[in-house]
Amino acid sequence: MLINKDTSCLVIIDVQERLAPAANEPRKVIDGCARLLKGAQILHIPAIVTEQYPKGLGASMFDIRDAAAEGTPFIAKTELSALRNPDFAQAFKSLNKKQVILAGVEEHICVLQTAIELKEAGYDVFVVSDASGSRAKESEDAAERRLLHEGIGLVTVEMALFEWLRKAGTPEFKEIQQKLVR
Repeated sequence: MLINKDTSCLVIIDVQERLAPAANEPRKVIDGCARLLKGAQILHIPAIVTEQYPKGLGASMFDIRDAAAEGTPFIAKTELSALRNPDFAQAFKSLNKKQVILAGVEEHICVLQTAIELKEAGYDVFVVSDASGSRAKESEDAAERRLLHEGIGLVTVEMALFEWLRKAGTPEFKEIQQKLVR
């Protein structure tokens, strides 16, 4: 199944000041999440950003705050699965979207648990592998094997962007091509 911009939303998980830099390839994860947020903004796709225990782990990285559309909710949580957080659950359900694009850190903990619980709740879930990470490569690999086993799609940033677009030659295609394609 392809990602559909009309039925999808973007969730960025815990790309924070004291958490993201510890990821295996931090710059790739941070840049990938920022590109997804910018693409979602261009295409008017709703997004939610979570922050795991921001008092201890800091706020979202500047790149994430800067890329998010005005009005994007930033939701503090302590739950490992974002879906277990009442504020997230309420904001997410209000979007009324069938597909969820997930990215962030740590891939084998909060991203994985959120993805599995969303899948169990009946959503079509895609994890963006080149915009998600863990401290250890082994944890990323194990998370991706588990996600696939659970029936969750793995995509790249560009796969998500171009599936949202579906067509070349539009002003949105040109803007994304110029600003976000590496």
